[in-house]
Parts: sequence; C-alpha cells; structure tokens
Amino acid sequence: MPKQIYKIEHFHGGLNSNSDPRDISTTELSSATDVMVDEVGSIRTIGNIQATYETLDNAGATVTEIAGAGFFQFDHDRTGAEDAGTSEDETGDSYLALYDDNDAEIWVYSKAVTNWDDDVAVNEHGVITFDGKGTSGAAKPVFTSIDGAVRVSSGEFAKYDSGADINDGSHFLTTETSFAVDDGDGTTDDYTLSVGNYIQIDDEILYISGKSTNTITVTRGMFGTKVAQHQDNAQVDILNMNQWYGYLNDNFFQTSVGESEYTTDKWYNEIQHLRSLDELGITLALDDSTSASPDATALAADKIIVSHWLSKDGFWNGSYWLGMTPVYIGGQEGPISTIGSDTIQMNENVLNVQLYICHPTIDNTAISAHPLKDDRIIGLKLYTKAYTSDEWFLLKQFDLLEGGEHGWAEYTAGDVDQTTTGFWTDGTVDGLSSGIAADLADTSPSLDSYEPGTAVVKVEPGTAMGAGRKGILRVSGFQVSPLYATVDLNDATTQSTTLNVVNPGPGTKKTFVLEVLDENYDVLYTRQVEKDIADSGASSPDYPEDAGYGADGGGSS
Repeated sequence: MPKQIYKIEHFHGGLNSNSDPRDISTTELSSATDVMVDEVGSIRTIGNIQATYETLDNAGATVTEIAGAGFFQFDHDRTGAEDAGTSEDETGDSYLALYDDNDAEIWVYSKAVTNWDDDVAVNEHGVITFDGKGTSGAAKPVFTSIDGAVRVSSGEFAKYDSGADINDGSHFLTTETSFAVDDGDGTTDDYTLSVGNYIQIDDEILYISGKSTNTITVTRGMFGTKVAQHQDNAQVDILNMNQWYGYLNDNFFQTSVGESEYTTDKWYNEIQHLRSLDELGITLALDDSTSASPDATALAADKIIVSHWLSKDGFWNGSYWLGMTPVYIGGQEGPISTIGSDTIQMNENVLNVQLYICHPTIDNTAISAHPLKDDRIIGLKLYTKAYTSDEWFLLKQFDLLEGGEHGWAEYTAGDVDQTTTGFWTDGTVDGLSSGIAADLADTSPSLDSYEPGTAVVKVEPGTAMGAGRKGILRVSGFQVSPLYATVDLNDATTQSTTLNVVNPGPGTKKTFVLEVLDENYDVLYTRQVEKDIADSGASSPDYPEDAGYGADGGGSS
C-alpha cells in the first residue's frame, strides 16, 4: 500500500501521558515540554522564566515570580482587564496575567496600553485577589480561559492562619451562627476576615455571611463538613478559593424592553464556587398570600419572599416543600436551598407562586449592587418536592434579565407607599388578592330557575397594577358556565360588568364562584356568593355553546 500523508493540525486535547501513545486521540499529545496548546490549530512555546520583567515593573507592581507557574496569556474582546470594576469598549485586547507571591494577587497587563501597563496605582490590589496570604514560593496557581472568562486555580494554596482566634470566653456551640474573634480587622496580622471568606475551624468549613468588627456571622457545615463544637481560642484558618475573572454586561429587572433597574458593565472578580442562596446569606421566606399580599413589615435587605396562594380544581394533593437555586451565567446552578421552615398543604388545588426580591438597601430607590450578592447570577429556579421525598422537581424559572410589556416592577403594599423599598415581582405589581373585591348582583328579571336574563358583577382591583394590565373575570354557577369578561387591572375603582346568563336549577344557597385571573390565568382573587333560586316549574333547557351568553358590556361605577 503506498504511503499517505496524514495532516495533524489540532492539538487542543492537551497532554495525555497516562495512555499508550498508540491509544491517544489525534488531538492529544503524548509528550510536551514548555508548550501551550490553548489555541486550536497551533502549538506555542511558553517562554523562559526570568528574574524580572522590566516593562512590567514600570507599571508599579513589584512582583515576586514563581518559576514555572503563575504566568498566563489570554485574549478578550473587551479592553481594560488590567483594572477590575471598569466598563470598557468591545475593541479587543491581549493580556498577560502574572501572579505575585508577595501579596497572593494576580496582576493583569494589557498589550493595548503602552509598555504593557497594568494601569493600576502601586498602592492598589491586583485585579484577581485570593483574599489570602502569600506562601513564600509554595503557591503555584493554574490558569485556564474558557467562555470568555479566566479561571485561576489556587494550585498548592492551603489554609492559613488568619491571625484571629475564637474569643467567645466559652465554646462556639453547634447551634450558634456567630462568634467573636480577637482580631477581626487584622490589627495584629496582615489580613482581615471578610464577608465572602470560607474559613475552617478544626475540621468544619464555614462561610462568612456577615461581620461587625470582631463579631463574625457564618453559615455552618459547608461542603458537607460536620457542624461541631469548637473551643475558645481555637484557630480560625482562611481557605483560598479558586477565582473567576471575566466581563459582565447585563440588564437586570427590566420594567420594559430595554429599561432596567440595575446593570452590569464591568470586569468582575469572584470566587469560582457556585454558591447557594443560603451560602450567599439570602433569606428565603414563604408568605401565605391567600388573603393579602406580603405586608410592608416583611421588607428586609438580602431577602426573597415567595408568596403563594391556592385555587381550586387542581391536581396538587399532599404536603410539599419549595426550594430555590440561583442560576449563574452559562446556565449553571448553585445548590438548592429550602424556602421557609414549613410545607404547603394542598388538597386538589392549583399552586400559584409569585416572587419578590428586596434591594440590598431597602430604603433607597437606586439599586447600586446585585440584590443576590453575586453579579454572575442571572436567574432563579423554583423547585418542589413531596414531604416524604428526597427528589426535587423543577416548578418554575425566573429570568432576572427578562423584560417585556409587563416586566419587573416596584411593589406597593396596601395604603403604605413602598415604591422605594425595592420589592420586585415577576410580571405584576401587587398582583395578589390584596385590595381586590367582587360582588354579584341579583339576576334580572328574577331569580327563578332556568330564567334567562342578565347579571351584574362588580370588581374593584383596589390598587392600580401597572399600565396596560388586563385581567380576566371568570364566573361559575350559572346554567351556562363558566362565563368570562375582561377586567382593567390598572383601574383601582369599581368596574361593573353585565353578563348574559341563564339561572341554574332550583335550590337554596346555590353557589356562584367569582374569580379574577391575571394574564397567565393565575387566580388573583376568588369569592363564593350564595343565592336562593326559586322553582319556576320550567325544565332544564339545552343551550348551545354559541348562544351568546357571557359579557354584554362593561363600565365603571
């Protein structure tokens, strides 16, 4: 057989030194030294490690390099990666990321700026910060660039002494969520315990969700570690976490298409770990909104209220938990957190759910920071599981970026103006039963059985629910049933709707059901009205569906 030329042009499979060379993929390498294969179709040399970089040191960072580690090149379609937190143009740039073992920070240098400038003052931090102490040559961070973001593994970083020991005067009990330390602000040590740090005490890993000088508030038993009792003077270690660095450009809580209440347009550094809402310090509360929307007293920073109410003729039976996960960019989810401390009991019901999210500062109309504390969170998923089950099922997804005709809006509770409190609702404003009323007038000309005529239904929304909002009036109990009409949800006054009806059969306390539905047919309000129907002696008529029964007109009174 004549020889053939086989062209090998893809090497992005990386190094595979565990397999026989005959068994590796054509995209893999069996041996590679000082080369990079991060670009499809090319092999590039890493280069040599030198003691100093004259052009880089000019920028102000006195860098202590680690031979063979801590140096990475990447490209991005945004400029300005050398300065975290800035908004930049989409003009493209090339970068060098350099780890400084002197302060355990990553400095990023731009090719587009003269002399590979980092554009950061000498007294500022590197753009990627491990919130950790340098380990004098032991740290060997590993970089990768994917999906437009740089990820930095802490390599050989290990836990280190924060210099702050427990100072409670007694044990830190398993039931406690806060403790005192003797040096929370780094007075006698170079580094400070900060919100967002993961710490380790003995064998338990904890997450710092709050801090006030020397008082530390934590979430216990992280990463499956066992919650344990700790002695006074126990050492508090800080754990270095893998880092994420990338560009964010999103519009959150759009009240209409293109109009948002919070935007991100910046380079952003955060730990790589996808935290749960519990880990982020977000309170998840259930609110039974059967008779009223969430009360103004329920407002609190760092809180999500999941209001729920039930309607009839559904398929939910039993007791159910609700849970929620944050959705990060790329569609990844954090762990599920249980909502509230109790289940919802249902018996042949429909479960209606509405979401409210608080501002970080509930007394300010401006949203200056992400309400869920991580700018990478772009959505939420609601899950449910039976009381006796361990398996969660997806119930609903909330897109924090989505707008539209009836997008997110501020919340008004009853007579208390809460437009500055920062409640946000998925598609409606005050969209529950609070303030809504409905009544059914006597039918005309009589209440005799099987008598055709008209009935007047009065609906009072009580609160204007947003421009253009249209609801649905559904009336059941007549011979031809149910009957439908339109309700203006943005009109708080009483609205009268006249329906062409046929009375039901004779009987005392015949039940008529009045329901107000939103655009998604979620029940906002329900009421039962009882009427006595006299026996007219007539037999039950047979009316075709297109006989013209239903809304005959409407107006306000």
